[in-house]
Amino acid sequence: MRTLSSWWLRAMAESFKWQGLPINELFENANIRLTDLSSQSARYPQAHVSLLWKQAQAMLPNTHLGVYVGSNMNVRAIPVVGMAIIQSTQLLSAFRLILRYQKLMGDTHNVSLIDHGEEYELRFNFSDGERDMSLLSYEAPMAFCLKIARTVKGKDWCPTRICLQRKEPNAEIDEHFNCPIEYAAKTHSLFFSEQVQSQVLLSSNIKLASQSTVTQILRILLEEHLIQGQFSCAVLAKSLNMSEKTLQRRLAKEGTNFSKELALLRKQKSVSLLTETDLSLTEIAFLCGYSELSAFHHAFNRWYGVSPKVYREQMIALA
Repeated sequence: MRTLSSWWLRAMAESFKWQGLPINELFENANIRLTDLSSQSARYPQAHVSLLWKQAQAMLPNTHLGVYVGSNMNVRAIPVVGMAIIQSTQLLSAFRLILRYQKLMGDTHNVSLIDHGEEYELRFNFSDGERDMSLLSYEAPMAFCLKIARTVKGKDWCPTRICLQRKEPNAEIDEHFNCPIEYAAKTHSLFFSEQVQSQVLLSSNIKLASQSTVTQILRILLEEHLIQGQFSCAVLAKSLNMSEKTLQRRLAKEGTNFSKELALLRKQKSVSLLTETDLSLTEIAFLCGYSELSAFHHAFNRWYGVSPKVYREQMIALA
């Protein structure tokens, strides 16, 4: 069963409230308890969310609620990566972040980034196994991705084109996206182009490099890259303007290696997040560079002999 997170449902509830909709009645009819939305770990079946969309849209037939909800979501409030997206200067980096952490918003979400050479495509492949999934369940996330893009690139940014499975044109969608739109398409897709600018490399700071060991610089880079999921030895060696073999050789001279430094950072970061925050285990796993909770569990058990949950409970008991 596909589900969505309480974070997404809270955003919907807030937007519905701004529109004057009876949110208590709507959520109750969709079998979603409003009182449960405060739980960070709560999940809700996509079928219930589709019913919620349909009932709300029926009450406001002249307002496209998908566009309204998606465009009013708070980018800063995105679990784990909101502030990192705000600080992005490149759209590709922002979208890759949101794609890497999309499971935090729900396992219904299955957005893929496709490189077509001259343009990129965000393809929305949501599914809950039901034929009557609301189109708003696609169009709201598309509007939200547009909000992310305009947060990063400016309010006048527009896609090169979009594709929608919606059969009939919609004036509000046309105005909001402000680009060519193909209706009755086979996919829900947002296309965009971006000239990727070369990033300012840490190693180019000669003063920093001359005063620091390679290990110290690597630790800073690892901390910066961990949340983005781009922290392989090859990637960071390139950021340091050296080959992977050269990086490993220089680390060896300083009595360490890449794998050891990565594991050390993950160990320290995981313990800090477990003891100093109330983030969920899934959020902590992603922040430590794991794309799956199971991989984080396995590593933590290897380091400390207990699961992350048990470790947190033990630390709370000792406090």
